[in-house]
Amino acid sequence: MKTYLKILAALVSVAVLFLVVSFVVFLRDESLRCDTITLDGNIVPETFVAVRECLVRSFAPKKTFVVKHSGGGDGATAMALGILIHRHRWDVEVVDICASSCANWIFPAGRTKYLDRDSLLLFHGGPYQENMFEMGKALERKLTAKGVSTESVTVGQVNKEGTITFTLGKSKALAEVLEFLSWREGMNADELVSKMRSTSDQLYQELGVNPLVSAYGQIGAYEPIYKSYKYGGFTYRLDSLSRLGIGNVELKDGEWNPERNPAYQDVYEVTYP
Repeated sequence: MKTYLKILAALVSVAVLFLVVSFVVFLRDESLRCDTITLDGNIVPETFVAVRECLVRSFAPKKTFVVKHSGGGDGATAMALGILIHRHRWDVEVVDICASSCANWIFPAGRTKYLDRDSLLLFHGGPYQENMFEMGKALERKLTAKGVSTESVTVGQVNKEGTITFTLGKSKALAEVLEFLSWREGMNADELVSKMRSTSDQLYQELGVNPLVSAYGQIGAYEPIYKSYKYGGFTYRLDSLSRLGIGNVELKDGEWNPERNPAYQDVYEVTYP
């Protein structure tokens, strides 16, 4: 009997020790418990590195990726974030502005998408932008031109449409993004645009979103408005977003008035189809 009690006591001690060790690890590993990520600024490869662990490992019952204010940024990084947001079932909330690559790939990826009362979604092109391959060729010409010795080259109308930027050198963070997306290093501009399209198509297929969502406001009747370059981009109302496949949108304050956002004066409204 005493031997049995000793064994039982030992087992209980081991169990208690295991729980204590587990609790200490739980306290130390914030990525297991994180339930909110806030993006405030441009999307850069370092953004992906900073939040990847939280996106992947968190087991919080409700997880929200909050976009406070983002004018967009690196498209590859935004796609990588969108993939993780979708794969690990995070909600997305837009507080102020979600523009460009943020609107293209982060907002649609949310399980539930929350729009604050005066928030604004701004689209202005992407992989299916009509002049994207043309810009790729222009970039190649700039890079091969005699006397080009700059660390960064951008083609396209900045803050008016999707652009392509070449930066001399490669950061460790960018290498992680490319590895995650299974993109090889050293692609030329045409290969980059093709890879952007195929990766974007795959994500949109999983989300059930029309790939034209980022460029519909640049074609047909909207083409002259776009090519006037008077606006930073375009926006959709809820009914058009739904027809484009972006559903499960909830209004955080019970209403959505993007026209009250100060940046609204820089967009034109587009109706799909």
